[in-house]
Amino acid sequence: MVEKEETLISEEEAAQYDRQIRLWGLDAQKRLRASRVLLVGMKGLGAEVAKNLILSGVKGITMLDHEQVTEDSVRAQFLIPAGSLDQNRAEASLERAQNLNPMVEVKADPERAEDKPDEFFLDFDAVSQVQLATGYRAAVQTDSSILIKVFTRFPGN
Repeated sequence: MVEKEETLISEEEAAQYDRQIRLWGLDAQKRLRASRVLLVGMKGLGAEVAKNLILSGVKGITMLDHEQVTEDSVRAQFLIPAGSLDQNRAEASLERAQNLNPMVEVKADPERAEDKPDEFFLDFDAVSQVQLATGYRAAVQTDSSILIKVFTRFPGN
């Protein structure tokens, strides 16, 4: 489980997230600010999810994608700059993602989600899976127990 330290909101963060704080309160923003998120898949939907999480002010986000940038990727995903063909999708998205909100720690991981050990997933408070491979697994920490979920895609779905 991810250790939680006391999260303080700076004046700069209070100004940045003013509308969110008024909407759901300071305590909710503090919890959000303390959260680390793993985002699996950086196609078009992954870019949108990354943008929304980064702009909301999470503590950190790791974009995990082992695929290379294709012409389709550049057209479908706004975080990938033109001229990034054959680079890793997560790594190509890193600079623009970080520029959305310098107060959020943004990382790129070019490895396959399926190859990650179960313990890897315990470093995150939330996992958003927008792109899954067959037989993908994720470990989720719930209090003192670990729950392993297996996700599969069926042909035609």
